[in-house]
Amino acid sequence: MIAPVVMFVVISLLHVGAGHSNDFDAIKGCKQYNTELGYNDPLEYIPTSSLNHTVDYGEFKYYKIGILGTNDGVIRLSNHVYPYDRNVSEVVLGSHNNTRSIGRTQYRNSSNEYKNNDLARAMSPNLLSPYRPVMLKLKIWATGKKEMFHDGQDYPFLGFMDASKIVTLYMAFTKVDKDLVFFYDCPM
Repeated sequence: MIAPVVMFVVISLLHVGAGHSNDFDAIKGCKQYNTELGYNDPLEYIPTSSLNHTVDYGEFKYYKIGILGTNDGVIRLSNHVYPYDRNVSEVVLGSHNNTRSIGRTQYRNSSNEYKNNDLARAMSPNLLSPYRPVMLKLKIWATGKKEMFHDGQDYPFLGFMDASKIVTLYMAFTKVDKDLVFFYDCPM
């Protein structure tokens, strides 16, 4: 009688130990982008048409993105591969020492001078982490509205309306000061 009970306890403990998931499992199937280039460098814009895991509902699209790093993860959205002398949308995650997130438009001229126009700010304390990828979903509406969600959450922690209604044909990732790793085109 004791042997079956001991065996059950040992099997249960092994099962519990094996049940812990690895935070990095969330990035399986994602593409990776390392931010070697900074905020003012000429960025590599990725065509959104080349992404395989976009969820398109007609009036809006979802993109699943992960970030590994301490602060200021920037997602730039454009309708042109070289968006100089035109507006882009930006989502800045973990700004102000990883305490806030910002939605804004940016105009950058051909001399690489820019003007940011903040449209929304939201408190997001300790959003980013250098120890595990933070998985997020970006929802882009055809109307120009943009929302950022924690993956698996129903309500956005950041939302803003971009009146210029930039059609997101290209996406870029950058940093302000510290290196980051972005994971994009992630399976939903």
